Amino acid sequence: MEAWCWKGRQFEPCDSLPVSDRGFRYGMSVFETVRLWRSQPLFLAEHLALLTQACGRLGFSVDPAALAAVESLLKQQADGVARLYVTAGDGPLDSRDFSAPRILVLCEKRPPPVEKPCRLTIVDTMYKAPFGGLKTANYWANADALAHALEGGHDEALLFNENSELVSAASANVFVVRGGEIRTPALECGARAGVTRSWIMSRLPVSEGSLFVGDLQAADEVFLSSSWYGVRPATSVMTRDLPQHQVGDRLAAEFREAIGA
Repeated sequence: MEAWCWKGRQFEPCDSLPVSDRGFRYGMSVFETVRLWRSQPLFLAEHLALLTQACGRLGFSVDPAALAAVESLLKQQADGVARLYVTAGDGPLDSRDFSAPRILVLCEKRPPPVEKPCRLTIVDTMYKAPFGGLKTANYWANADALAHALEGGHDEALLFNENSELVSAASANVFVVRGGEIRTPALECGARAGVTRSWIMSRLPVSEGSLFVGDLQAADEVFLSSSWYGVRPATSVMTRDLPQHQVGDRLAAEFREAIGA
């Protein structure tokens, strides 16, 4: 992995973060994940818009010049994934002064995602989405849920909030198909306003709202979306095999075509 930090006029290589940074100490940071493909950061404008909205919501003062410089930096990187972080910078825990945030770019080389059946499991502990679904460094619960899923022979974990509503998968958004209707958790449930989620919703009619375990048990089809692998159809939820995956397969093919994969 390589990393750069904004120094006021340009991004400079860095290999550490001060222990005084509130992003490190308290998880006070927001991020976006961008796939790098053939010297292009995919959907970068949309990712930067979401990052800007998150910073505005939390009161982080972000230098527009830093965001403008991201594209040229990312175009020089190998295929893989980039994460754009904005931390709260230095300061005490009780301060809401975010006038000097740190802006970092982390790049990791990766081969293209491997297409394979996606087996889902359900996390039986309540998940509380930080700040209503913002992508923050408070990501331990997501990482732990994903690790448990993998240890149990599954590929992803489905998370539910305090109202037993489906929120998302550990690292992706979720879509449920039944009787030809496509549904996805509403942002008010804690779902993330992902770029690929929006791409799907611009192409097909999708209803946002509350989904529960019963909706998964009755689903004809379930598929996931993320900036890394695009659209990923699921073949099972817990021990139940899903009878269909036509919508997910079609969207996955359309996404690959859209990015030239």
